[in-house]
Amino acid sequence: MDTVNNSQNAQSMGYLIVKVSTARGAIPLGDAAISIKGSSPESSGILYSLTSDRDGLSEKIALPAPPRSASQAPSDTAPYSLWSIDVFKDGYIPVSYQNVPVYASIVSVQPAIMVPVSENFSPRPAFSQSETPKL
Repeated sequence: MDTVNNSQNAQSMGYLIVKVSTARGAIPLGDAAISIKGSSPESSGILYSLTSDRDGLSEKIALPAPPRSASQAPSDTAPYSLWSIDVFKDGYIPVSYQNVPVYASIVSVQPAIMVPVSENFSPRPAFSQSETPKL
């Protein structure tokens, strides 16, 4: 992970890159649509819409994060901000990641491993709340 010395700024920033791939991470996927949203109800709108490059990487984006000093003493405030990431690509099952932490001055890389859609794929949950999973 890279570090950036901007802890003196009033507004601290952390950085995020999404790495999209398939085949258990072995093959990068370009042209995947990536959406970044806040994890709280107040910030749940899309902040960034990105596309992965041919190496499966998004551009590095800056996101607000608590200052680094928040992690140096006990506090009720988390030393990171939380984000939600959705990744879509035709022919692949969409993936979502909730509560992805971003720390001030750190470049975080979120892997997004996608699985190809099979002919029998049905985009429904494995069981509903009214059903009990069979073990």
